Amino acid sequence: MNTKTAKQIVKGYKTKLVLLAIGYVLAIALCILLTLKFLFAGLMIMLVLAVSVRMPFDKLREKEIESVIYDNLDPEKFNEIMSLGVLKNSNRHKLLYLASAGKHEEILALVKESEEKTMHPIDKCNNIYREGYVYFERGEYNKLPSVIQKYEKLKSDNPKIQYALNNFTVFDKYDAFADEDYEYVVDVCDIDLRAINPKAQNHKLTRVNVGFYRAVSLYKLGRLEEAKKGFEDIVAFAPLMYKAKLSQEFIDLIEKG
Repeated sequence: MNTKTAKQIVKGYKTKLVLLAIGYVLAIALCILLTLKFLFAGLMIMLVLAVSVRMPFDKLREKEIESVIYDNLDPEKFNEIMSLGVLKNSNRHKLLYLASAGKHEEILALVKESEEKTMHPIDKCNNIYREGYVYFERGEYNKLPSVIQKYEKLKSDNPKIQYALNNFTVFDKYDAFADEDYEYVVDVCDIDLRAINPKAQNHKLTRVNVGFYRAVSLYKLGRLEEAKKGFEDIVAFAPLMYKAKLSQEFIDLIEKG
């Protein structure tokens, strides 16, 4: 767990950002000198530097900034970091915070705002997913069929990229949940949990989200001890996230009988 304050994290990130930029300037200067003696080798190295210029900066941002939400699962500290101006004009980061903090109305407002612009089908699919995400957390399961309808229409309207849209397997869970096929949701979640890649940046968030779908389905099935264990795991694993609050509410319901 990163115990540094948001200001300390941002200060350290900016320092490393400057050092990385200086390193790139020095590398380019060395390439220019090398080009004077070995034209081809110098040009090739400069080309590699030009093509890969974003990669180290992206990796630095992932390690120093995005890790606060992806690894530490701390939405409020991540939001404080964003307020300090490090992540500029990034809806992805803003939505990441809103989802982790359970800011449902703000999520729906951003979705509605973005729909007024021209969007790629994948972005539209992400918006539909976010609607389902909100409805599921709110327990408004009766609204999931409308989410599925939007998703199916999007696929039929975009047959050329249907293969990519089919990768949004979360809609299978929404569909099964809407049909009250909770056993299917549990089985799919078990598969998803085993398939999580620990090297993926979002593997912890995936574990929390999938674990929550699974625990709620177990609750619906009346398998209360298993459900309680699932919710307790979420509270222990991600205590600062909104799903921990929701999970505790389910635990209280189960304990009350």
